Amino acid sequence: MIKIAIVDDEEQTREQILRTLKENIQEQHEVEIKLYASGESFFEEIQKGETADILFTDIQMQQLDGVELGKLVRRICPDMYIVFITSYEEYAAESYRIEAYQYILKRDMKERLPAVLQKIYQEKQKESQNFFWIGGVTDQRKLYHKDIICIRKVKGQKYVEFVMVNGAYKERLALHQIFEDLKSPAFIFAGRSHIINIDHVDRITTDAVYLEDGIKIQAGAETIQDVKTRIMEYWRNVE
Repeated sequence: MIKIAIVDDEEQTREQILRTLKENIQEQHEVEIKLYASGESFFEEIQKGETADILFTDIQMQQLDGVELGKLVRRICPDMYIVFITSYEEYAAESYRIEAYQYILKRDMKERLPAVLQKIYQEKQKESQNFFWIGGVTDQRKLYHKDIICIRKVKGQKYVEFVMVNGAYKERLALHQIFEDLKSPAFIFAGRSHIINIDHVDRITTDAVYLEDGIKIQAGAETIQDVKTRIMEYWRNVE
């Protein structure tokens, strides 16, 4: 199920976006679409626990505009795809500041929206296929690659720890076997005791690799250079 939210204070535009989406939603995709007449009403639902995979929103709206809405939504739902649909080109820079997925001018909507929707579908399908199973037969857990910050050996113990964006899990597995099973260029070794997810690297200094969530991996000059090289190779080849 893919959940889509349309936020615009003009009913005509909301209905136009809805029609364009319905015309281009493929039969194999199960989709739920909700319409909101203001940024406030959508954000209130988010605060109550409602969510959406994709947000299509205007920028220029009364009271809470699309840019401010995007900033608020990002804090609670960092993985939501935000697509701005607006009449004004001058807001493009603002959309990049909050890492909006796309910026579509209303006059180009019929031509551009179908391609954007298709690309999001493809990316979400790819995300859903990238996961790692841990646990036994009766207690299995699926860990999505995008949520793994790092995997590290626990000193003096026979297990490793999967550090996630939403917690941590311990598992009795060899680090090198995990690395082979991940089969993803986003994961690299940072020394002998850590596998890190490049997408969660915050910064690199001369003697340490810093990951999101405040994780610091102390490392020598050779390891630091190797990590930098592998990150550069990854970004060079990423789609």
